[in-house]
Amino acid sequence: MATRYAVGVDIGGTKIYAGVINLETGRILNTARKRTHPERGVEFFIERLQQVITMAVEGAKLPNRTAPVALGVGVAGQVDRERGVVLGAPNLAHGLANLEIAELLTTAFHMPVAVGNDVEVAALGEHYFGSGRSIADFVYVSIGTGVGGAIMRDGAIYRGATGTAGEIGHTVVAYNGRFCSCGGRGHLEAYASRTAITEVLRAEMSRGRRTALADLLKPDDPAIRSKMLANCVAEGDELVIEALSEAADYLGAGIGSLATFYNPQRVLLGGGVIEAVPMFFARAALRGREVAMPIAGRQLEIEHAQLGDASGIVGAACMAGLKVNTADAGTTRP
Repeated sequence: MATRYAVGVDIGGTKIYAGVINLETGRILNTARKRTHPERGVEFFIERLQQVITMAVEGAKLPNRTAPVALGVGVAGQVDRERGVVLGAPNLAHGLANLEIAELLTTAFHMPVAVGNDVEVAALGEHYFGSGRSIADFVYVSIGTGVGGAIMRDGAIYRGATGTAGEIGHTVVAYNGRFCSCGGRGHLEAYASRTAITEVLRAEMSRGRRTALADLLKPDDPAIRSKMLANCVAEGDELVIEALSEAADYLGAGIGSLATFYNPQRVLLGGGVIEAVPMFFARAALRGREVAMPIAGRQLEIEHAQLGDASGIVGAACMAGLKVNTADAGTTRP
């Protein structure tokens, strides 16, 4: 059987990331990425999305007469998987609501397109080629612009009655607390995401708190990035450590509640802050076990997502590979 390849695309709050993936091994042949700039609107987003996919495919230099069999897209938001439509993406351009992304990309690239939530496709990547390979039941939690979650049950994504299961970022950790990007209050995302950490740091800096971040921020790019946080932690920066510790405590509360209620064997943590800042992961894991009921907490495995930043593109490619295999009812591999 000839080696098959698929394109995986991860659309997050800050970047579009695409790669060409070997579906048999999970090997990434080539990648491309660009910033999303949600403030520039939908037309810019669509143009940029097509550019990134084209760059990834052209740079992969596939063997002659070989082309990707499908294209998979993970979107940071809610999607209609059957129709391939983005229903809502609060951390992206607001005009993306009801965007028929599958039809758009099928027309542009002439291949089958599968669309899913960004965290569920990352969980698929970990299931096939990462930290979830030997685990039938786990929960994947991603900490980035927002906080997302996905449930893998009996080797398949569990989506719940309305297709929205796993949204741990929008569970309430502080009743009537901070506003979330979705409009709700007291959600985990408003306390543990990189966006939330950034807002706390900026508020404290505006009050005159001293921090090494002030020397790392660029006038033309005010974003606080995960590597900056890691550098500040390494230097013992009091404010950054304080903000990260608070966020990790809230994340741990969410994980502990999840462990008590759902009782998965393993929780995988991914995202830029998790990868860049070991103390953030360690503190969240500690708090998660403390908050959970004793038996659930002692048995709970909390691990890093093995594929790191690539889990989304690998998982999206796997999802696309599964779609083109739907004619074979017994297929369980992409």
